[in-house]
Amino acid sequence: MPTSVGGLPVGVQPPAGVPAAAAAQPPAGVPAPAPVPTPAPDPAAAPAPLLTVSPAAPAQPERPPLVRPRSGRMLAGVAAGTAHHLRADPLVVRALFVALAMTGIGVVAYVLLWFFVPLGEVDPAQAAQPSRRQTLGLAFVGLGALVLVTNLATWGNNDLIAPLLLVGGGLAVIWRQLDTDRTLTRPGVRWVLAGGAALAALGLVLLLATTGQLANARNGFVATVVILAGILLATAPFWRRLLDSREDERTARIRSEERAAVAAHLHDSVLQTLALIQRHADDQQAVARLARSQERELRTWLYEPRTAAGGTWAALVSEMITEVEGDHALTVDPVVVGDAPVDDALAALGAATREALVNAAKHSGVTSADLYTEVTAGQVSVFVRDRGAGFDPAAVPVDRRGLRDSVTGRITRLGGTATVRSAPGEGTEVELVLPREAAA
Repeated sequence: MPTSVGGLPVGVQPPAGVPAAAAAQPPAGVPAPAPVPTPAPDPAAAPAPLLTVSPAAPAQPERPPLVRPRSGRMLAGVAAGTAHHLRADPLVVRALFVALAMTGIGVVAYVLLWFFVPLGEVDPAQAAQPSRRQTLGLAFVGLGALVLVTNLATWGNNDLIAPLLLVGGGLAVIWRQLDTDRTLTRPGVRWVLAGGAALAALGLVLLLATTGQLANARNGFVATVVILAGILLATAPFWRRLLDSREDERTARIRSEERAAVAAHLHDSVLQTLALIQRHADDQQAVARLARSQERELRTWLYEPRTAAGGTWAALVSEMITEVEGDHALTVDPVVVGDAPVDDALAALGAATREALVNAAKHSGVTSADLYTEVTAGQVSVFVRDRGAGFDPAAVPVDRRGLRDSVTGRITRLGGTATVRSAPGEGTEVELVLPREAAA
């Protein structure tokens, strides 16, 4: 039976309570077995291969799309866009186009790419070209034009060179103007288009005259015009009916859109207000306040669309009155004369006016107040008046800083004036005047 080093059979565990070290000792009188020598490593043996993990290769950046830049281009941006797409130098691409233009392939490829490649946004660092490169590129383009003229001269009659160049130049001018973001309303664009069309027409006439086809082209043109005029006269009722139906369809679509806009506005404003009035039918004051607010909003939307759109002093006053009437039991009767765009100063004047209305709602003891504001060339004035209890301005405690800071202090810091006129039992009037220089 084979035994382990400790004298126990293989697979037999030592008794419970006996340490493993003690169980490993041989019995008394029995010599300890000799240790089994461990073989030394052979220096001649081949070393074990090491497992190496190579780092993952960095992902290649995605190639930019093929588009023609809107800026930084010499003619149509074909070379610059191609260079950006291929991550190459634009100067090299331009030189390649010029070299291919010697055989005519470069011209055809450039025109096709100009027609089919869309405009797009390109990195400004790639689109911008140094002035030296622009000069060198123009030199290459001029060299290519000379080579093209030479090739044309070898292809046929030399008289065809000038007409073809005129036609090509006119078409290039027209494409250049229509290919950019310029609109026809910009000054000079229409004149450039007219010049390009005239240049192309002149080249076409010279080409027909040179080839001896001008008379045939004139006769064919006259015949075409006569045929088209006859067809137009014969089908005139059809075209008239088609135009009328198109106009009727356009009118019906406009009316449908207006009806949908009115329905949406009525649902969001009038119907919601009617629901609130029905809910507060027992509170006559709340019903009157809701009705006046809705009437004011609807009149503004119908007859003052600029005010309803916002961004003006009248719109700010209307919005402010709606908020005050909604938050407090106060009915405001406004009168607005003139209007002006809202800036920071007018926004502060609106905040001061709102605070004056809130004070009237809280302390006057009445349920209505008058608001008059006028916008002139020199100033913007506001008058807020109530016929309530009134107070003595000199007797206001120092710690009551609402009227002093929110109204008077705010307008004074803007260079305006704030005047409070009040007496016990005579109501209160707050006058706010802001110069237009401060509101500018």
